[in-house]
Amino acid sequence: MSIVEQVSEQLSNSFNADIESIRLIDHPRGVEILPSRCEATAIKCLLEQHELKYTVETKSNVEYISTNGRFPILIFNERDIVSGFAELLAYLTKKGYTLSDKLSENEKCDMDTYTSLITARLEALELFTAWLIEDNYLHVTLPAYTRHTAWPLSTILPFYKRRQVYRLIASQSEWYDVSGEMMLPETKTIANAISQRLTDTPGTFFKDSTTGEDIVTELDCLLYGHLNAIFMTKLPSFRMKRAMGVHSRLIQFCKHMESAHGMKKHGSW
Repeated sequence: MSIVEQVSEQLSNSFNADIESIRLIDHPRGVEILPSRCEATAIKCLLEQHELKYTVETKSNVEYISTNGRFPILIFNERDIVSGFAELLAYLTKKGYTLSDKLSENEKCDMDTYTSLITARLEALELFTAWLIEDNYLHVTLPAYTRHTAWPLSTILPFYKRRQVYRLIASQSEWYDVSGEMMLPETKTIANAISQRLTDTPGTFFKDSTTGEDIVTELDCLLYGHLNAIFMTKLPSFRMKRAMGVHSRLIQFCKHMESAHGMKKHGSW
């Protein structure tokens, strides 16, 4: 057997191994910023729905040791490193872990559509809220982001991060200008789209066609993570929270996920 074949076999065996341990590495308490809190909550919910136990560790430089800039970071079996919700989802799927195997092809298409809505447009709003609304940036985001950073990095890093967020928002075709005036209609559009997909009867996005019972999917975990963080995070200026809070179905969804599917530890109403 050649060296290449030996390495390929070792990598294959490593990837196919059972998940024996998971370390979740996140920011220390008090350093959580809205976008990272959304992703962290969604990741924990997904792991818990798969009944995968994990331990939590904190590092102040987690953003800079991430392989793709996303966090939290997850280390599986002290070997496989995964960063962020999307990478975690891909990793678990390849490992044979899925919550959406009961869905029809049309339902899977719907799930992909709403997942894209959350990861592309709602995440952009969360970044805008945390980094580009002045009151939120000065009183919450900046102190949290630089809490464990010494000068001059405490000045340089947030400057570059804020510029990065501005460029990301400006590149969104849906945003005709980077301003707070644009944020409100965009928030209402997203909230309406999600709310219309849910029903007045509390439940998950999809139901079992035979029993009518909830089917908790990766989409439910993702949406709960974002809504929970939006509704629970305290910010000086939070127009997005008020705009989404008028949709009772969104609040009912969060309460249902907490009461019916064991997510109470991530927030209380």
